[in-house]
Amino acid sequence: MLEHNMHLSNHLEESVNDELFDSLIDVLTSERSVYQELKSFLISEKDMLVKSSAFAEINKSNAAKENIILKVRISQEARINLLKKISRNLDINEEGASLASLAVYAGSGKRQTIANLRNDLLQISAEIELINKENSYILDKSIYNVKASLEFLTSLLERSGIYLGNGKIGIMQNNGRLLSTEG
Repeated sequence: MLEHNMHLSNHLEESVNDELFDSLIDVLTSERSVYQELKSFLISEKDMLVKSSAFAEINKSNAAKENIILKVRISQEARINLLKKISRNLDINEEGASLASLAVYAGSGKRQTIANLRNDLLQISAEIELINKENSYILDKSIYNVKASLEFLTSLLERSGIYLGNGKIGIMQNNGRLLSTEG
């Protein structure tokens, strides 16, 4: 009777182990599939980021923007020099002279034109500031997403363990971390 109970107990234990191993195999198969999906995604993401046409377009855009900014600086410099010249001709302190304060001395037609141009410049400047804030937000979100992805990938690497000879998962030691010595 005792032998029969031991045999029945061993059979139940083998059955439970078979079910657990089947579950383990299912989990590992699923995990492999998910890792493969992640790998495929990262490969396609890399291909997208490495496309020379995308970087060429960004570089082309940046070059055009730099040219426009250079033109803006040249224009600002010319405006400042003219305001100083007008101030000297009117015997007004150059430091306190502004476009609005000097426009008063222009004829009525020119005064209105200067006022309209000043208002247009203020409006365009405000719109540029808004667009810059929106673009900055987009870039900040992109940087945040990149950082979050890197943290996620790092956490996967740090959490992953190694299989030990006894079948348990051991914690992988991080030998030789790279440290920044700036400062």
